[in-house]
Amino acid sequence: MQVSFGVEKWRKMGNNEIRGVIMADVFDVANYILEVSREDSEDGEYELISHMKLQKLIYFCQGYFLAFYGKPLFPDPIEAWQHGPVCPKLYHILKGYGSSPITASIDPEKIMLNETEKHLIDMVYANYGQYSASRLRKITHEEGPWKNTLGNSVIPQDAMLNHFESIIIEVNPANIPPSADDEKNELIKILEKAEADGEINLSQFCVPMGA
Repeated sequence: MQVSFGVEKWRKMGNNEIRGVIMADVFDVANYILEVSREDSEDGEYELISHMKLQKLIYFCQGYFLAFYGKPLFPDPIEAWQHGPVCPKLYHILKGYGSSPITASIDPEKIMLNETEKHLIDMVYANYGQYSASRLRKITHEEGPWKNTLGNSVIPQDAMLNHFESIIIEVNPANIPPSADDEKNELIKILEKAEADGEINLSQFCVPMGA
């Protein structure tokens, strides 16, 4: 797969606005995802996000951020474990949950993210949050960054950047005809809405005619 969320505009924002001296860490991203899941639920409680599902959402956030801005959303490494990409720093905090849903924020006061970073995470959650942990694991197992990394080794950021840039290009509505792939069509709808709202510029990922 391949995607595009207005990279040139976002990379310019990344250089000037996204992050000064202090970079977000994986806990900021995890806390925000958990808060988004609660806001998305009908009763104000946390959605049933397991540790495994959260790890995969963290991986997608890091990958798309690398693709859009050419730098990581957070500095903490992600490794290729048996069940897919895992951030060890987050794992050691949440491993007590096992396969049970996470029922509280890691630290509700710690969400050091700006609006651009939150917007990207919102887009990732809108597309991938609907899937189960096992479905997200299957997706990551089919992708190059995990498959091409030795077990329990750090997944190279350049491999993630190249892979998620290719996803952006593939699902750019300007590049492809209607698809029978429901997951791809859902992401296309999210991208089209974001572009209509002036939040992204898909032209940065257009494939030249004849390419």
